[in-house]
Amino acid sequence: MQKPLQMTENSEGVIAVCGSLPLNRKTTYNGIPLLKKGAINLYINMPCPLKVVTKMAISEFAENYNSSHNIPIYSPMLLDGDSKGIEGELKSAQTEDDLPEVLIASGLHTVLSRQFKERFINTGIYTGISSDEALKIMPAIFQNLVKEHNIGIFAIGYWSIVVDLSTNPLVPYPYRWIDLVNPRYKDLITVHGYNGKASIASLLLILKEQLGSNATTDFACNIRNVWHFAEVLKRLDSSEPRRTPFNLLPNAATVQIPSRKNAAILEFEDGPILAPMLMFVKTSKIEECLPIVTFFRSNIMRQALKRGDFHLAEHVNWQEPFSFPSWTYLLNNDYEALVATLDIELKKGLRPDVFQR
Repeated sequence: MQKPLQMTENSEGVIAVCGSLPLNRKTTYNGIPLLKKGAINLYINMPCPLKVVTKMAISEFAENYNSSHNIPIYSPMLLDGDSKGIEGELKSAQTEDDLPEVLIASGLHTVLSRQFKERFINTGIYTGISSDEALKIMPAIFQNLVKEHNIGIFAIGYWSIVVDLSTNPLVPYPYRWIDLVNPRYKDLITVHGYNGKASIASLLLILKEQLGSNATTDFACNIRNVWHFAEVLKRLDSSEPRRTPFNLLPNAATVQIPSRKNAAILEFEDGPILAPMLMFVKTSKIEECLPIVTFFRSNIMRQALKRGDFHLAEHVNWQEPFSFPSWTYLLNNDYEALVATLDIELKKGLRPDVFQR
């Protein structure tokens, strides 16, 4: 079943507020450090389509907070810190002092890597933050994540298949995620850039769990293009000969598709793929960080996240179907190792020109 695309107005303009030079010697690849001494350090890993609008909201909050508090909020996101370098700093952290006071992650690649999870989450150095309202309505598996495994479920986004209706595909539409492995869809699928971290890893794990070890390579054989979401959106309903009928995108990107584009989202019977956003706060600093936690649950952030089809966990309709890898499987394995294996299996089936634009 197809459903119309939901459009939101794009945002422009960003204000960075932390102007003083950081004192910590560790820096990201573009010189912006993960931490600043004497500050409440906030690290946020936002999906690309949401970075501008959330940065605007957080900048205003931080500016107001810092004007009336002796200990300021510092966030490398507000200074366009390089996320790859920052993730490297997080993974190499040895002690609590190496960590930001508040960590919000839209990907699982750092927080569920074995060393990080065992060192800082399993030990309780970080406390996973979930609202009481969300806990009341979450499925049992998510309640168990929060209560037994110290995972903070802050917000939920989704991934879906966008159909380029201008391609007039001659094949039947898929109606479950596992259908995408069928050879009938060879060269008919484009995916938003697989980067070995978030991206399509959840789908690959779903396919592997349900169909076995060859599923990742079989799916790769059907992929025509691996493009950034902006490239996919530009080529939808165009004269681009390499555009494909079926395009796997985060909903944070699908809401940016112009209304003039002849495209629609497929509604799969097993629902969209979940993209959880997790929140952790240093257990020793929960009181100091309460204003940040409160802000992230405010209507301002709720509306900013909604622009990318992310919803606070307490506002999610958990009765609707959704797809996600088994949490038991994820928690009992090293996420980085899982994704490294997926990367090898995926590359076995990809066309040599799949990354060309």
